[in-house]
Amino acid sequence: MKTTIIAALIAAIAIGSALGAFAATRTVETTANVEVRVWQRISDGELFISTRPQGVEDWNTVDAPLNMSALSNSGRFQLSSVITVAIPLSVEVEVPDAVEAEPTKVPPPAALPIDSDTPEAGPCCEVRGMDDRPALQRQVEREMQGVVDFALKEYGIAHTGSITLNIAHSANGLLSRYEDVFGRRLEELPDECSFQEGAHLFLSPSCRSDKVALASEWFSRAVGTGEVTPSWLGHGASDYFANHYAAGVVPEITEDRFRRVIFYERSRNIRRDQASDDMKTLAMLYALEYYGEFADWLRFYSSVLAGLDANTAFQSVFNATLPDFYSDFEEWADHQRIILISTAFSSCREATLSLSPQSAAVGISRGFPDYRVPLEVDEDNDGLVCEGYVILPTLPQQ
Repeated sequence: MKTTIIAALIAAIAIGSALGAFAATRTVETTANVEVRVWQRISDGELFISTRPQGVEDWNTVDAPLNMSALSNSGRFQLSSVITVAIPLSVEVEVPDAVEAEPTKVPPPAALPIDSDTPEAGPCCEVRGMDDRPALQRQVEREMQGVVDFALKEYGIAHTGSITLNIAHSANGLLSRYEDVFGRRLEELPDECSFQEGAHLFLSPSCRSDKVALASEWFSRAVGTGEVTPSWLGHGASDYFANHYAAGVVPEITEDRFRRVIFYERSRNIRRDQASDDMKTLAMLYALEYYGEFADWLRFYSSVLAGLDANTAFQSVFNATLPDFYSDFEEWADHQRIILISTAFSSCREATLSLSPQSAAVGISRGFPDYRVPLEVDEDNDGLVCEGYVILPTLPQQ
C-alpha cells in the first residue's frame, strides 16, 4: 500500500511539473504521459524512483533513496523527501510558411489610461510640513487637486496610488522632511525647485505655489519616470502638459522661446541627445504638428518607458522611423532659422522703427525678443533686449 501511494503522488507531481514548464513559454492545451516506478531494495528496504516519458525506452532513475521519515499533518501518512525529476519533453508546433508582406506594426505596451471610458484618479493629497501655516497647506493641496481634475478632464489621465506633498519654510527644512520620510538625509536638494521619490513630492519654498512645477511633478507621478534612450523623449510631454495647465492654452510652436532656440541652437542636438529643454519640447511640438496628436506622443513615450525600443515605438505610433523624423525636423528647423536670420535687425534703433515692444515673462520691462535683435546684449537674461530704449529726435545740424 505504501508503495502504491508514493507512486501515485510522484506521478502527479512529475506530470504537473512537465506541463508547468511547457506552459511558461507557450499556452497550449495538451497532456503529457510519464511512467513512474517506485522500487524497494531488498537488502535494506530503501525506496527509489524511476521515471520514463511515454514512448521512451530508457528509464531515468534518481540515485538518492526516498527518505520516508516525515509524516503528513494528519499523521496518517508517511511522506517521502521531495525529489526533482528532469523530464525531457519535445513538442512539435506547426508554423505556417513565411510569406512576404508589409512589416506589421508592433503595438506599444499600454501604460496610460488615455482611452479608458471611466478613468479614476487616485486620492489627492496629504500635505506634510509647515503645520503652523494651515492656510498655505490647504492652498497647495487645492492647487494640486486642480492639476488632478484638469488632467482627468482634458486628457483622461489619472494617477494611481497616493500622493504626499512635502513642504517647508526653507531648503534645510525640506531636507528634514525627506529625512523624516526615508530615514536618511540628503547632502543637498536634487532640484532647487521640486523633486519626487515614490509617492512623495517635495516642493521648495520658491516653487510650492508654482503651477508649472506642481503640474510637472504630478505628470511625472502619473505617467512614470525612468531612464529612457534617447533621454529627450520625456521632457516635451511634461512641459506641454504643465504649461497647458498653467497658461490655460497649449504651447505653440511659434512661441518666442522656441524661435529663440531655433536661432541659437543646432537642431542636430536632438539627434545627438544633447538638446536644451526648450529644444526638446520644440521637437515634440513638431511631431504633434506634422505626425500626430499629444495622445500619440504619450503612447510613444510610455512605450519606451515600458522598455520598447524607441525606433520601434515611434514607427508603431507615427508610422515613420525615428531617423526620418530627425531628418525632417532638422530640415524644418534649419529653414526656420534662415527665415529668422533674414528678418533680424542690426540695432535697437532699427528694430524700434518696425517692432512693437513686448513684456517679458517675468517683470514689467518691455523690449524686443533677443533673436530679433541678436547683436544687442540681454543683460538681465530675460529674453528681451533694447529694454527702455527710446529714439531721440535728431537735431538739425547748425
